[in-house]
Amino acid sequence: MDDVRVTIEAVPRAGLTEQRLRQAIAEHPEALSALEVADPDRLTVAFAPGLGHDPGENAPFQASVFDPVGNRAVELRGTLDRPERADLRPSAWRPQPSRAELVAAAAILRADPRFPAGDDVVVYRPMPPLADAENPDGTTVRRPTLGVYTPAEPTGLRHRIVAVDLVNHMVDWTPAGVNVRMHHDCDNSVPEGVDSLVDRGGPDQVRVRVHRGATELWNLLVVRPRASAPQNPGLGGGVELREVRYRGRLLLRQAHLPILNVEYEEGTTFRDDVAFETRFSATGSDPVGWGWRLCTSSPRTILERPDTDAGNFQGVAFHHDGEELRIVSEIAAGWYRYASDWRLGDNGDISPRFGFAATRNPMTCLVHRHHAYWRLDFDIEGAGNDVVEQIDDTGSIIPEPVPIIRETSRRRRPADARARYWQVRDKASGRGFQIHPGELDGTADAYGVSDLWFLRHHPRELDDGNPGPRDRAAINRWLNGESINGANVVVWYAGHYYHDQAHPQPHQGELIGPRLVLI
Repeated sequence: MDDVRVTIEAVPRAGLTEQRLRQAIAEHPEALSALEVADPDRLTVAFAPGLGHDPGENAPFQASVFDPVGNRAVELRGTLDRPERADLRPSAWRPQPSRAELVAAAAILRADPRFPAGDDVVVYRPMPPLADAENPDGTTVRRPTLGVYTPAEPTGLRHRIVAVDLVNHMVDWTPAGVNVRMHHDCDNSVPEGVDSLVDRGGPDQVRVRVHRGATELWNLLVVRPRASAPQNPGLGGGVELREVRYRGRLLLRQAHLPILNVEYEEGTTFRDDVAFETRFSATGSDPVGWGWRLCTSSPRTILERPDTDAGNFQGVAFHHDGEELRIVSEIAAGWYRYASDWRLGDNGDISPRFGFAATRNPMTCLVHRHHAYWRLDFDIEGAGNDVVEQIDDTGSIIPEPVPIIRETSRRRRPADARARYWQVRDKASGRGFQIHPGELDGTADAYGVSDLWFLRHHPRELDDGNPGPRDRAAINRWLNGESINGANVVVWYAGHYYHDQAHPQPHQGELIGPRLVLI
């Protein structure tokens, strides 16, 4: 068998840089006055990607601009060639605390006279990430939260969650709305402190090619979590794949995980960040700089090394085991640790995977369920002309596919029932993918809403906006009866992971996700 060769090269993204967006804000006739800000340099902005397929110089964009002092945001919607003429509207979006904010908040916290003594005290990212406070006049104060882990605390109160006002340098040791059992001490690994979570830079996006001998098997773009869509607004999408081609044929335009939430049986819910990269173990070389590693052995996330939150790498790692390419990163949302993982088989199959774990914390001892929602933008042989079919195993020799011609949602069958799967294929060639549920993917409860959605593609339908209630996924808002027969089809696939520490899984965490079988 011919040798496999994996190569990567840095590729720029189409969109507005932070500098260009900040310039557009300064030139916009309404943006600064709407935020009541005189200096655009104090605003929080981020790269604004062009929307749609193959975005050009005049592609649409959507970007949120945030004032951390006034704790207010506006949203710009315009085109890349004239961002200073973008439409402006108020926004309720609040970005996750940045690494710089967390480090500044930790310095304020350690200077507080109530901060506990001891070299073993750890200041870490907790949940929820923010505990903003409202003033009597209706304005609000942005307050990132921090966890204080004191392993030697004699009373057993090892975890405290505080809110820090960065403007007024004040610490609230009992913030309202933070509902955690701080006397609990769940899971094994001690969290890395906020001071150690340094982003060392590197490209946001690379092109990956997999060759076996002279044959190119895979050719795709990979976006690292910190730059993944959707963001501003949105909380990222983990490791994001774009323009996925197998043996020269386009299969997927975009594949990512834009919605991740968790519900506890006692009522607490969170919507989780899917963009904050954290450390894991990966051995190999970095041909395009920090953040992208070609590995000589299989990378190890917290799922493979549950006793430590440390690692020697942060970003996206690649490893080919002779049969498939693994693309993986570890991301953090408070005390949660997630593995964002893709497996691309040499036979053309794709396995999206997502894993769940946590560092020491006061919450995950309680029964809860994680819900992860992949968005798969199929472009079989190009955009448009795709069809969706459902196949139910009825016991017949050749199951009959049933076309789905309108936008809808579907439930999986229980694991012990007859098989049910779906396929998305090009009408003309018949090529495409079968979508086979994973055995650990579960079925939706009322909070999880559903298991799959089949939608017509619209470029802004990346982020549901988390409209509530209780951080629940709102994908149903896009169901409006549009035809998906011969259309550009997007599939949302949900996996539901149940965690009961009293009845643990064989491992600290498990990987869930479907198998996309090439047809």
